[in-house]
Amino acid sequence: MLIVQVGDFGTDGDAHYRIHAPARFMGLIAGVVCVDVHFHHHLLPMLAEKADVLVLQFFSDWDLIPLLSMRKKLGKITIFEANDFFFDLQPWNPIARSWQDPEIQELYMQLLRLSDGVQTSTAYLAEQWRSMGASKVEVFPNQLVHLRALPEIVERPFTVGWAGSPGHFADLYHVAPYLQNWLDAHPDTHLAIMTNELAMEFFHLDPSRFHFKPFGSIESYLDFLGSIDVGIAPLLPTQYNKGRSDVKFLEYASCGVAGIYQNLEPYRNIVKDGETGLFFNTPEELINQLDRLYQDTKLRLHIRDQAYDFASKQRRMEDHIGDRVEWYKTFDKKNSVSEGVDDQILISLEGAGEKQAGYFQLRAGVVEKQFLEASAKTSVNEQGESLKNLTQQQPAYSFGWLKLGECLNGLRQPGDAIKALEKTLELMPYSGRAKIEIARSYFLLEDRDKAVALLKQVCLSETSFLPAWKYLLRLLAIQKAGDGIGWCKKADAGFPSCYSLSLIGLDNYSAEEKPVALLEILSRVGSTFSIMEHPYARDVLSRAVFGVVALPLQDKSPVIALLQKAHEVFPESTRIVAELGKVLYATGKGVEAQKYFDFACSQKLASDLCQQEYPTKEIPYLWQFSQFIRQVLAQ
Repeated sequence: MLIVQVGDFGTDGDAHYRIHAPARFMGLIAGVVCVDVHFHHHLLPMLAEKADVLVLQFFSDWDLIPLLSMRKKLGKITIFEANDFFFDLQPWNPIARSWQDPEIQELYMQLLRLSDGVQTSTAYLAEQWRSMGASKVEVFPNQLVHLRALPEIVERPFTVGWAGSPGHFADLYHVAPYLQNWLDAHPDTHLAIMTNELAMEFFHLDPSRFHFKPFGSIESYLDFLGSIDVGIAPLLPTQYNKGRSDVKFLEYASCGVAGIYQNLEPYRNIVKDGETGLFFNTPEELINQLDRLYQDTKLRLHIRDQAYDFASKQRRMEDHIGDRVEWYKTFDKKNSVSEGVDDQILISLEGAGEKQAGYFQLRAGVVEKQFLEASAKTSVNEQGESLKNLTQQQPAYSFGWLKLGECLNGLRQPGDAIKALEKTLELMPYSGRAKIEIARSYFLLEDRDKAVALLKQVCLSETSFLPAWKYLLRLLAIQKAGDGIGWCKKADAGFPSCYSLSLIGLDNYSAEEKPVALLEILSRVGSTFSIMEHPYARDVLSRAVFGVVALPLQDKSPVIALLQKAHEVFPESTRIVAELGKVLYATGKGVEAQKYFDFACSQKLASDLCQQEYPTKEIPYLWQFSQFIRQVLAQ
């Protein structure tokens, strides 16, 4: 069986527990070859076609959708690895900005629905993925890879510890004042923290009692755990946190750390209260449990021993890795899983990357690094020259040809772009990106009918390929096509939550029809925004609203209805409420308008005062954490 996992090569815990460690262990199973491959590796197109099982990590490339379709036609199995609820990230999380984009979210949902199966880390996530349309979901909990011997008891001041990524900042900040008070009341205790330096502001302790370590590799994290006696695991009740794995329990347990855990989904069904850990619901309860372990050394050591015993006996990778391979075999309805691996594939893999038994690791090599460097160039001319050189040197590198075709269209060289894109399709026939880029080339050549025909063909044959719908709706609006609204309705039916696509289609409607069409969009998606999404959605949708408000329409009633809905969805927006008051006043509803003007005035005065007192646009992180905690707890 050839199992190929596609993604990047991270060094964080996620990459370790979910991708690379399982792959290494699967490669030890007789008859299994497992390959981790970079998503731009020159061997990927071949491996994507030949793999018995293709496991996709998430990365933002819509060509994954036609790749899935191609593999279905070949009778091959494609699995999506979905182990975090990215739809509810903390707003300050480094990747939150990209996940605010509804098209990024839409791609994730399409992969959930279209993959043959979804593998995930927790029962909570499995439930979420099923509710989003995933048909076959399996939970593979994280497992320990290298279990150290239970550490000896070290004589030191009683040390409380915590480690986490920036995504955990609000979780720690929520309990930090309570923990600070407890530490102040117990001057013989120490605190150890491993995270981003920003969290150093959360505590005020003598340096001799505060041990801070910057966030690093999983190896440095495990070393850090050797320096603490009790580990805390606070979690706010967000969907993202509810979907987290129990890996912190495993890490505490394996390193001889007694843990105190939030009574939330990640730990609720794995930690045995009083035996392998302690639970808490509120910050006050956390402090009570901490006091217990501080005062009762016997209890702390009992929890430490029992947790280690459980983890060592029940949560080791080698004892569970066969479950994945057996699950993959359950998909084999068309005998698509081969008994062995083709010799030509093995020959191609030899020397292409790191090898260990039946495991290969194909990182970005010379070709891929040249491609990534060329793609990162800000000058389109320089990018084009670099890509031309690359494709001349590596004529079989499909990703280079695709990027070159896109670049040549950007340079308004559609004839040459078509040649590059046709080469792409020779090497990667499934590429929807190449097909729609050819349509763009014909548009630039002023053959709009052919461009429209090509785009319609892609939309009909690959209905979930959103980029084709974007191009098509734009082009139909430019042509003022009679069937434009019909295609808009098809797009809305296929992508009901992707409001950015609906907004592109809005130009297919007449001025009189736009208020009603935009109202329908707001009504459909307005109640779905998470704390993370809300600011982005407000910016995008309110600009569309203001564009409609500016239209010279005789009948203002649809505009009033639109503004009222926008105010309901984004009640904090000063401009929306001001525009609503303005339209109401202009249509003889002055009394009703006054309350909106009053609100707008209050907002403006507060904004002006804040700008005077805090000229910088940056909002202090501690303010953001406090607001986030209030919003989460109010839900």
